[in-house]
Amino acid sequence: MKQNLFKKVTESLAGFFKKYKKVRKVKERKVNKVIKRVELLKMELGQVTKAYDEKIAEIQKLHNKALWKYEQAYQKLLQMNIKHQQGLLSEEELEKQHQEVLPLENSLNKITERLNQVIQYKQDSVIRIVSEIDNLKEKYTESLAEEIKMKSVKIQKQKQAYLKSVQSIGYEYKNVLETERLLKETFESYNFTYKGTMTDSLTLLTENVPVSLDNLVIENEVVNEALIGKIPYL
Repeated sequence: MKQNLFKKVTESLAGFFKKYKKVRKVKERKVNKVIKRVELLKMELGQVTKAYDEKIAEIQKLHNKALWKYEQAYQKLLQMNIKHQQGLLSEEELEKQHQEVLPLENSLNKITERLNQVIQYKQDSVIRIVSEIDNLKEKYTESLAEEIKMKSVKIQKQKQAYLKSVQSIGYEYKNVLETERLLKETFESYNFTYKGTMTDSLTLLTENVPVSLDNLVIENEVVNEALIGKIPYL
């Protein structure tokens, strides 16, 4: 008995996951791979550029420091060389200063080489990314055009649904007016006095409901802001 129950549950779960996989595959096919790839590349470009710029700035500081030390030592060497030519400084003292300049020059050359290398790496990475984007630009543009078309059609349908909803609100108000008119006419036809309260009650009950024309209409300026990326209502 237990085995049969376990078998049924297993088969049921297997059927569910099989169905889920099919639904998932359909959903995955709906995702536009070109748009997704280009957006990921744009994100990667920003991240890569930021990372390299931070590294370049870090090495640039070291380069500036090494350059300052080298220039200071080199200027001192030039001054000592003038004194040496004037016979005011020995060859040994001049050579000693020259030996102090050499490691600073080597250090500057290494940092300069490293800086140029990182700049080249950045260029290679950036060119690789933008080249791939460039290769996808036509398919990307076509895909975006399809997205715009689909969303525009969806918006038109939503507009119709919106207008129907607005219309239904109008019907509710109209129903109150017609019902109250019916009551008034019927009572008065039998010589009864009728005091209408439905319209006033409805007005009171819906006083905080945003159903005025100003609340129902979306202005052109608001739509334009949404099109350029601003979301006024969020």
